[in-house]
Amino acid sequence: MTKASFQTLLLLALFILLNISGFAQTKIEGIAIDTAHNNVLRSATVSVYEKGNKSVDKITLTDTYGKFTINDLGFNKTYLLELRYQGFKKALREFILKKDESKNFGKIHMDFVENELEEVEVLPPVRMNGDTLEFNADAFKLDSNAVVEDLLRKLPGIVVWGDGSLTYNGKEIPNILVNGKEFFGSSKAIVLQNLAKDAVQKLQIYDKRNEKEKKENPLNVELEMNVTLKKGKEKMYFGSLSYGRGTSKRYQQHANFNLSTGKSQYTLAYSGNNSNKYLQSTDHLLKNTSFKGVGINADFDSDFLSTGISNQHVLSGRYQYDIVGTNQVNRKHLLTSNVLSRWDNTVNKDHSTTSLLSDDNAVNNQRTNDNESHNKRRNLVAALNYTNTGGKVSNRFTNLTADADFEHSSNLDNSVIRNEYNYTNEHAQNTVQNNGEYRKNRLSYNTNIDLYDVNSSPSMSVRTKNRNSFGELLSYKLKWSGSVSETQQFNEMRSAYMNADKQELNRQDHRTYDKSLKEFSQNINLNVRYLDWTFANNLSFYHTNTNDNVVNLVADQSQVNLDLTHLSRFNQLQYEPNLEKSFRLKSHYLQGRSSSFMSLTLGSGLRFYKAENRSTLDYRNLEQTFTTFLPQVRLSRYYSKSSQYNINSSLTLNYDEEYPNLDQLRPIYDNSNVAYRFFGATQLKKTQRAKATFMTSFNEQRQNGYSGNISLSYTQYRQGLTDSILFKEGQQQRYLVQIATPMPLLAVNGYLNKNYPLSKTQALNFQFDVSLNWGNKIQFIDAIKQEMGTNSQNISLKSYYTILDRYQIGWINGLNRYARHNKLSEKNNDYISNYWTSGVSMSYSLSKRWQLNSNGTSRLSSANNYKDHAFIWNMNTTYRLLPGNNLELKLSAYDLLKENKGLYINNGLTEFTQGYRNNLTQYFMLSLTYFPRKFGFK
Repeated sequence: MTKASFQTLLLLALFILLNISGFAQTKIEGIAIDTAHNNVLRSATVSVYEKGNKSVDKITLTDTYGKFTINDLGFNKTYLLELRYQGFKKALREFILKKDESKNFGKIHMDFVENELEEVEVLPPVRMNGDTLEFNADAFKLDSNAVVEDLLRKLPGIVVWGDGSLTYNGKEIPNILVNGKEFFGSSKAIVLQNLAKDAVQKLQIYDKRNEKEKKENPLNVELEMNVTLKKGKEKMYFGSLSYGRGTSKRYQQHANFNLSTGKSQYTLAYSGNNSNKYLQSTDHLLKNTSFKGVGINADFDSDFLSTGISNQHVLSGRYQYDIVGTNQVNRKHLLTSNVLSRWDNTVNKDHSTTSLLSDDNAVNNQRTNDNESHNKRRNLVAALNYTNTGGKVSNRFTNLTADADFEHSSNLDNSVIRNEYNYTNEHAQNTVQNNGEYRKNRLSYNTNIDLYDVNSSPSMSVRTKNRNSFGELLSYKLKWSGSVSETQQFNEMRSAYMNADKQELNRQDHRTYDKSLKEFSQNINLNVRYLDWTFANNLSFYHTNTNDNVVNLVADQSQVNLDLTHLSRFNQLQYEPNLEKSFRLKSHYLQGRSSSFMSLTLGSGLRFYKAENRSTLDYRNLEQTFTTFLPQVRLSRYYSKSSQYNINSSLTLNYDEEYPNLDQLRPIYDNSNVAYRFFGATQLKKTQRAKATFMTSFNEQRQNGYSGNISLSYTQYRQGLTDSILFKEGQQQRYLVQIATPMPLLAVNGYLNKNYPLSKTQALNFQFDVSLNWGNKIQFIDAIKQEMGTNSQNISLKSYYTILDRYQIGWINGLNRYARHNKLSEKNNDYISNYWTSGVSMSYSLSKRWQLNSNGTSRLSSANNYKDHAFIWNMNTTYRLLPGNNLELKLSAYDLLKENKGLYINNGLTEFTQGYRNNLTQYFMLSLTYFPRKFGFK
């Protein structure tokens, strides 16, 4: 990190601390009591208003014991405390707090309503409606242009994290529905940043499991959110239309229009640019062109790390029809279709040097690579999906989903590759010029049918007999999937090999390759469950037809290349039966206090594998038959303390085997690359893999609690595969060998999240991720054994500081470290590489119309004597026009310091590569965007 960067971060930390220390720590608390029976009132609504203001300031619900606590209120202000509970008269208390004062109201008695006419029903800001938590949107006054995300930031218990994820009392909400169904795709951002707050009647947060499962395991909740719209607001449209021009002839343009008529949703979208913005899907465009603006979380922007310069155009459409239109969250009957067509035109240039890290060749043995290519690719994907969940057949719940996808892709590629070899036994140059055309058509399909036993449902599993018969307690899950595809590939290749040591090895080749591949696959999975028993069956079949015609062109005469021309048929059949039994070892439930259970699952399975290849190349004729025993043991424990935290842990032991494939045993050799040949191995055994995994997760059940997960796994390979590399005269040769010595691999993965509310309008949250790996690998160089101890660390720390409706800053740090130690060498040829990134993204609202955004990323790469540092700084400012903020003017500046030079490094077990790639450099752009939107029309 540079001195200037360090000073900037220090000032930022000081600014945050000053904001923390400058906020008064006030608090009120109390207990809601039923006057008539002196019982505590659980889930009573507690609201705080500033006197004379109808907008709620703070809200919460009483806990299991009727208690409530509200923090961070202002001081020297007159507030009203209001308690509401269905069937009771509301209770009011007026109060004023001094700076840092805490006030305990004690027991607040609430009177029962004798006559319902005495109490006019007023929907409170928050209430429990059965087991569903409901927020009344109209109780929170926001700007007329506010969206759902602005509303969520006002609600108690809910945290909108800096990366866009959403939690309630520390528990993630992975999915948001609107009127019980998906809202123009699956991304939460489409709902949060487009849907107008004024169109919302209420927000519902609920445990999506069935009542029976809640009773069996009440604290292991699975949250979902549903946004209920006001009557008539389900008819809407919104979208964006944008065009931008920049320096260096850069341009970018996009448009999307989304229309809902209640039961039907329509989307039409387009994107085009020549600034390395890569669009993957319709959802990807919609969430990055939202009305609110993506702030610091944009992931559809110029990619300064990708190779080459790309010109991309994407056109897509989507239609969704709600067949039943019930708006029920547990009943979906949808038909959805998607079409996306994508054109990419990319120019790549790459220059690299690869050095060997073996004992004697660490300095002198190198090869260089120069690669230039021009690629034109088109991809068309059409998908149809049918979903019917929550239906019934007789007295059983059923689920049915069916998907069909068609994909057409084509590719034109022109490339020139030049390799120069400076090895002890080879000083040569190989140049390959290739002109190729590729086409593929693929149809895939997938069907899932779930038929539940009479006591279960799609969201739960009850394992009790009651008085049901054996047949009534059987559950069935059937999954049938498959695909059929055809690939055509034509290449014309010219190659020239020149050896400075032995000129008799020099050669030139001119070849055409006409290849055809037909593929067919079928997979059937049938699971049958009876109480704690599960019998799983997996049957898969894979078939290919290969027709390769290779012609050598010599003095304009065509000669069939008999070494590469072949007809082949490959069949692979695999069947896996597995029987699993679960035992509940221990369980307890104390209502309102805690619950826990411990279970043991034993599994025993078999895999029957058969593969056969029939080819006109005799050496490729092969039959393989394997049988593998697949045992598994899993011990699980869950513990939850009501309203405080839950811990979920498991220990899993399993065994599996990996089989050698055809191309490892009988590889085809194309001698156009004289300098390198892969021989594989004529005989290979199965690789045995034993693995032990321990995982535990922790989650505090409160808005600003900790949540984390850690996973430790130990894997041991026997008869593992490794490389044996020989540097023969004029050729590098690679063989596969098996290692009888066990090769271990240890991995640790985990994350920790924490949100800190600094004040009423400020929050700071952290997300820490870590992945650590240690292994022992063996490789042979010129028949000399190299035993390498390797370790890698991937560490990420993300922090986000937010001032509501004003300021957001994100600081993202990542460290990738790789180290290799040669255990058998007396010479010091150990190798360490580091890749460190530190990026700061900032979004500042100067007013409700004017916003300033900036991001800077520092990248440092180092390895032994190599070191490269670059700082990429981008900025943009936006200004909204028109009464509804529907028109946006944007000025962007990319790579202000001109430091993106395209340098890179790659690590291998015995090799190190450093190189340069062409990539995007500095440019400026001015763009104009219009956001058409209306919620509610006839």
